[in-house]
Amino acid sequence: MDIAKIGRYIAEKRKRARLTQRQLADKLGKSDKSVSKWERGICLPDVSVYMELCEILEISVNEFLAGEDISEDSVREKSDETLLQVSKEGKNKQKFLRRIIVALCIILTGFITVIAVIACKKMRQPRNFIEEVSPDSAEMKTAELMSGADGVMMFRYKTKDNYKCLFVYLSEYQSGKRVSHEKIAEISFNGTESTETGMIVVVPNFEKFSASLIVADNYTKYTTENPILNDVEDRKYYGRSATSINHICPIDFGTEQGLAALVYGKNGLSMLPIQDISGDYLNTENDYMYYYSVEFTK
Repeated sequence: MDIAKIGRYIAEKRKRARLTQRQLADKLGKSDKSVSKWERGICLPDVSVYMELCEILEISVNEFLAGEDISEDSVREKSDETLLQVSKEGKNKQKFLRRIIVALCIILTGFITVIAVIACKKMRQPRNFIEEVSPDSAEMKTAELMSGADGVMMFRYKTKDNYKCLFVYLSEYQSGKRVSHEKIAEISFNGTESTETGMIVVVPNFEKFSASLIVADNYTKYTTENPILNDVEDRKYYGRSATSINHICPIDFGTEQGLAALVYGKNGLSMLPIQDISGDYLNTENDYMYYYSVEFTK
């Protein structure tokens, strides 16, 4: 994100709203010095005030993070770009914090025990794995603000071993029976080494009865949108929920592995652990379920 650009945008919208820096600060419970720092591009506001600030300035969270007005036609494209940028910046911040921690541990011998615990934990991590982005992380909280009422599911994968292709599949279940199974995304490396890290993002949108998928690594971004509850009567009255992996999952090359599922029901919902979803038939009372799975191939 361009902090300077966002700062100029805040200043522009504040002046258009005929507010002084102090008046805006009072509405947010902040100091006018904080507002001044935002507008000068020194720092961003805390995530906790994003929504209130956007309401006061009469802009969307997407526009705030982009630092510019966004037309309705380009909302999805800007949202995808910002989600990925937020994730990348979050990873950079995590790397920076880790370096600070390591430096402090070297200087302060009292933290030797902490270092040992961290080292052991990292040694136990598999060489190749996929994990859900922490819901407490800044990038996840920002992504949730941008994604609306249905939230967002973000996953990060890391591979030390080279692979040729990454596939993402979508299966639809109706009353426990699988009625479709199709490949909806593919990233291939023909004659080149695969990237070590990447992101997979699922963004459901119940109001539009669709779900977006974003798959990206350091060089490639793939996006697609799939319908949900297509041609279902009274679908706006259906209840909805979701399930996904909630821990580090080792990647089993050449095997289709569960990632996330969107669940819909007219008269109630029953949840299944993501590892129990597979095959043509499921023991579930859910009316509809959309199951995302991934496969890495060598």
